[in-house]
Amino acid sequence: MKKDSYRISHQSTRITDRYRGIVYAQGSYDDIIWQEEKKVLDRELEGLNVERYLDFACGTGRIIAYLENRVKNSLGIDISKEMLEVAREQVNHSELLETDLTRSDVLVGKTFDLITAFRFFRNAEPELRNDALRVLNLKLTGDGVLIFNIHGNTWSYLLLMLVWYRLGGRNLNHMSYREVKQMLTSHGFYIVRMYGFGIVPKPLYQLLPVAFLLRIERAFLKIPFAKYISYNLIFVCKRA
Repeated sequence: MKKDSYRISHQSTRITDRYRGIVYAQGSYDDIIWQEEKKVLDRELEGLNVERYLDFACGTGRIIAYLENRVKNSLGIDISKEMLEVAREQVNHSELLETDLTRSDVLVGKTFDLITAFRFFRNAEPELRNDALRVLNLKLTGDGVLIFNIHGNTWSYLLLMLVWYRLGGRNLNHMSYREVKQMLTSHGFYIVRMYGFGIVPKPLYQLLPVAFLLRIERAFLKIPFAKYISYNLIFVCKRA
């Protein structure tokens, strides 16, 4: 049986409830990473004059709700009606559209100074990644910025889990820095900056004090190479 496309994987209230109640519950591993992601977004938007902002695959609205007051016009798009229902509770004045931009360009003639796409590329199948980057290249202004993350770097502690999954005959989505760079280059983008966070394996956050582990994380991140073996990668890109 062919695996369902990532396009339809989040179209259920079960998934949205899991995002709100478990994945991003206060103090969860993903919530800890989110606190670090916000610092990166703050840094990258400092001094930027964003007239038009697009949050691609906006999901429950976590990113756009955080950034909407820092830009003049903000638009979030997602294919999941269930996700957008949650997003509407999060945003104050952003426009939200239920659409698949990779199949129907409802934004004809519109371009954006900033585009974000979080928790998308790692899980999307290669064909969908290509479709997304093809349309995002058209929607980004000449000097615009694309920011996205990979929440599952192959060469992080995730590598041990990949081996375990393979032994059990299962797959686990992941992407490496090299794969991301090749993907971006093939669609006319280049990496301006990359950030990383998540050296300490996730299970340890359930066993040891968070404050102690965060000190370890920040100590590691002072080493330039450490970001390449971090679990969560954030890429800041422009059109070539």
